[in-house]
Amino acid sequence: MVTQRKACVVYTEGLKGAVPTVTEELQKKGFDVCVSAADLEIAEAAQAGNLENVNAEVKECIANAEICIFLIPQKAPGSITVAAECARASGGKIIAVVEDVKSIPQIFDELATSIVCVGSPQLPEALGGEEIWQAPKQSAEGRKIPRVKCQ
Repeated sequence: MVTQRKACVVYTEGLKGAVPTVTEELQKKGFDVCVSAADLEIAEAAQAGNLENVNAEVKECIANAEICIFLIPQKAPGSITVAAECARASGGKIIAVVEDVKSIPQIFDELATSIVCVGSPQLPEALGGEEIWQAPKQSAEGRKIPRVKCQ
């Protein structure tokens, strides 16, 4: 029996409209896609500092996912950061699809393998595993991400 690859899409209400496009691209690439909302319950868990209280739906969606895609609005809620912490623990690739590259939470600069804008023509490549770091729309050059290199 062949096991299908799993992908997780985590969104907030502000970017719910982008979910079908991302889901369709992932399905074209052979992924079984689960979708989960980073809602108020997660935000409350974040404020309490308790990842154990992140809702079961988000945890289940992220668990064993080869790739986790986060749809991040311009004003990202704390709930999306908590969900990213859960994804870090799962060990899969993390891709941020953002409204505004300049206002993403720091954790995505640290964890993501790609950061692309909503509606970017590079989205399929990012979802396919290419490392893409889009620059803010006003900048002609790519984003420079400070990475710590082992000696």
